[in-house]
Amino acid sequence: MCILLVNHLGTLLTALIICNVFPAPTIEQRVVLTEERLWEFRDQGRPFETHNSLTTSWNIVPYPVSPVNWFIFYNLLRDFLDDMYYGTILDNRPVLYLHADVYSPLNVQLYPMYRFTIYNMILFNTPPELYFLIDRIKFRFFQVYFCHSP
Repeated sequence: MCILLVNHLGTLLTALIICNVFPAPTIEQRVVLTEERLWEFRDQGRPFETHNSLTTSWNIVPYPVSPVNWFIFYNLLRDFLDDMYYGTILDNRPVLYLHADVYSPLNVQLYPMYRFTIYNMILFNTPPELYFLIDRIKFRFFQVYFCHSP
């Protein structure tokens, strides 16, 4: 569709071309899309693909991460989305804080690539649609060392 804008003298000011204009989705619609993506992550087995001996992250963090942790993470994200949907979170674009304890063997040094790999595993399991709803993600991880008994 082409709309011609003219002034009161009939002089053409500009031609405005409008193609396929769609209304922006509401927050509720974005929450629903994000929850649908969370279910897709569960259905396609993403928690089992995140970190294993065949992934590149295994070279940096060669210790297994239980898929149960990712399902717990999905449930917590779903609770966060439910709070957004039902209006208990009043900020327009809230910050998502992730507080967690990261357990690692005693001989592992916390060099930046180790932490970066853990952050990437979490971002890999976060639906991209969530970024339209939040301002940013802040990580607050507490590193806990454990030692194996002989």
